[in-house]
Amino acid sequence: MNEENESIVEEGTGETRNFRRVLEDRAKEAEARADAAESELTTFKKNEAFREAGINPNDPRQSYFVKGYEGEASTEAIRNAALEAGFIDGNNVQPFDQSTTPRSMEPVETVTYREELMAQQRVANASVEGLPVAQPDLRERLTSAKSAEELKALWQSNGGSVNVQD
Repeated sequence: MNEENESIVEEGTGETRNFRRVLEDRAKEAEARADAAESELTTFKKNEAFREAGINPNDPRQSYFVKGYEGEASTEAIRNAALEAGFIDGNNVQPFDQSTTPRSMEPVETVTYREELMAQQRVANASVEGLPVAQPDLRERLTSAKSAEELKALWQSNGGSVNVQD
């Protein structure tokens, strides 16, 4: 190929770039992304094999075994190595179940500032709209009082205060 066929001019900059170099750069980026995806897939498969073998990769004690294990990534090989190292009990080896995650390892529910403010506003609204607790027949008894002393005693017995200056 001619050099002029391999070169392209980028719009706006006026720079001449080698078309082959652009393709090589794109190929390198694609290879790097593929390697990262393959590495992530391998990690997921390894963690799944540990879970099937009865090892919790999130457990602080068992995570040492997960990090240090360099053997075959099969469930049986991992289970045998964990038994030899004493990380699991050979009598009742069961696959790790996500539902058995200890409470301390579960994500903590966080309350946002907005949710807290809304809850406080609901309490404030309820207290503003609510009626005071009073005996239903208090009004009738107050109006039927015969003397000021009887009215004062009745009012005070229901939580009222009287401030009469003599």
